[in-house]
Amino acid sequence: MNPIQTWNERRSTLEQERRFKRLIALHSLSDSWIRTLSPKESASHHLERMAKVTLNPNLWQFEKNRLDQLPLNLEELVGAQEIDGFLNELESTIWVIQTSTLENAETEASNQGEMKNILEQASWNHGKLHAESIWSERGNFNLREGVEAFLKTHVYGQGSFLKERDSVREITLIWKHSPRQNPTLQNSSALELLCALHEHWIRGFFYGASRNTSVRCGTTRILEESYPYFTLR
Repeated sequence: MNPIQTWNERRSTLEQERRFKRLIALHSLSDSWIRTLSPKESASHHLERMAKVTLNPNLWQFEKNRLDQLPLNLEELVGAQEIDGFLNELESTIWVIQTSTLENAETEASNQGEMKNILEQASWNHGKLHAESIWSERGNFNLREGVEAFLKTHVYGQGSFLKERDSVREITLIWKHSPRQNPTLQNSSALELLCALHEHWIRGFFYGASRNTSVRCGTTRILEESYPYFTLR
């Protein structure tokens, strides 16, 4: 706790607010999947489904306000909880909700290939719209500008990506903190689908920010652990 604040004050920093906005955008990707698979699902039913994930009162209020399209004020939502603790729990919960959503989709889908294609398109569209919402439909960043735009405004945690190669014509990013590195998600049957959909989200982001940049995805091994990478040209 900040020593200059009284015990009942929770004043967020600029970095905490930025992280909160990224998490809201990440969570809205889950909504895009649910709307794609169940377009008639109401917000109240969506909230009921969250009961499958243990939500503390602050997270429950966050989800309810969000689905009711009420203002999301970080300082009001955390209550007596530390802001960083709330954000950490929110991030963990969002990833669990995403895997739970995809596990359910895999179980219920009659055509796995069609389901995956639909979710990939929804993820790509979400990434594109996210980039355009921030960068005003630029679409004309050059390679380096597009990478910097991505690193500044993607929906993942700060420091999630490492530049492995950086030249005038090619830049490679390694996703250091992908779902593959999240111990909570590693036993999920939907882990591979989750990673694939986020790859499409990243492809969509770069299309929205930099039309002329091509994206190649793959995995690389570092110290016996697999990491996704993105080569941009």
